[in-house]
Amino acid sequence: MRDVIVLGAGVVGMTSAYALARKGFAVTVIDAASAPAEGGASFGNGAQLSYSYTDAMASPSMVVNLPKYLLGCDPALRIALTPSPRFMSWGLRFLANATRSSFERNTIEVLKLAMESRTGFAELSERIEFDYRSTGKLNVYSSHESLRNAEALSVLKNHYGAGQVILTRDQAIARDPALAHYGHPFVGALWSPFDAAGDSSLFCRNLRSLLENDYGVRFMLQTKVERLGTRAGIIAAVGTAVGELSCTRAVIALGAWTAPIARTVGISLPIWPVQGYSLTIPATALAPVASITDTARKMVFCRIGDRLRIAGLADIGPSSGEFKQERFRTLLDTAKGIFPKAGDYDGEVNAWTGLRPMTPNSQPIVGSSKVGGLFLNCGHGSLGWTLSMATASRLAEVVSASA
Repeated sequence: MRDVIVLGAGVVGMTSAYALARKGFAVTVIDAASAPAEGGASFGNGAQLSYSYTDAMASPSMVVNLPKYLLGCDPALRIALTPSPRFMSWGLRFLANATRSSFERNTIEVLKLAMESRTGFAELSERIEFDYRSTGKLNVYSSHESLRNAEALSVLKNHYGAGQVILTRDQAIARDPALAHYGHPFVGALWSPFDAAGDSSLFCRNLRSLLENDYGVRFMLQTKVERLGTRAGIIAAVGTAVGELSCTRAVIALGAWTAPIARTVGISLPIWPVQGYSLTIPATALAPVASITDTARKMVFCRIGDRLRIAGLADIGPSSGEFKQERFRTLLDTAKGIFPKAGDYDGEVNAWTGLRPMTPNSQPIVGSSKVGGLFLNCGHGSLGWTLSMATASRLAEVVSASA
């Protein structure tokens, strides 16, 4: 039997199901939500498909600014220490990856995945609708030093096909006139011509239809995964809130919930949830055409259809994923200061928060596990949307080789 259960119906789980179904597997997808991409990090993510902007979170600059983050002096990124041994272990490994050489290595490894994913998204956009737009991205810099650092890294990335170009302030405004209404001074920008955008929630909903109609994929929604079971070191069952399911192959793609489920069969994964926020408002005529990232304030602006998605903030520490009104207010006020005329902030504002499953090196974990028949596709951090097509393809190759 070529049956496989995919745990998780976010973008990583859905693309995993797609890649496995195309390999001829009979796929069942299980998720606690009532529809794909309703929870986790998929529903309201930044919408950017950042094929070229794959910078690892652990970096030398992160270490330099660590006291500021710990003291809560940076509104965009906050770190709250917790006595959890798992957090301490993750944090030490994170710091070990913050050297210049490790930062560059991790950034390039993720870039390779992203470039693979780009091809997959372009192909799938011919089969389903998800407001896919290949309009490039501008990373805006407020200081000459930060722009020089970005240029140095872009030289390295361009060896791997990123195609990034440094622009002056005037050149950036010519590229996207919306920057003429930017609320803060900036000195230049990094143009990533291959980057794109899309609605990940719409993507997952329409991919579900494709999977059911063309590949016979079965969905078990509103079914919470609680544990896994093994027999003689091989996956044997998936325990859910409504009963136990026998299985011989399973993929864990549960985002921030992957690590606790993996621990039920003795697998320890270096994944820690990083909480972020987003808001979606009606776009105006002055909304940017390209995706925009304000690097100083760590905030992204992305048009999806007739809406403007704004996302940012990173809270590292103990987190249940609870929506914090004061953090959302920080996002909203910062967005108004950056692009005051790009969207209707007084109209309907859709607020969201989610947990990004971050590894110490920002690289996702993809492949087999120490439990026979149990596979992993997890730890994508803030780039799950961007990397999902590539990691799904790599996962499917591993599962097929073991069948």
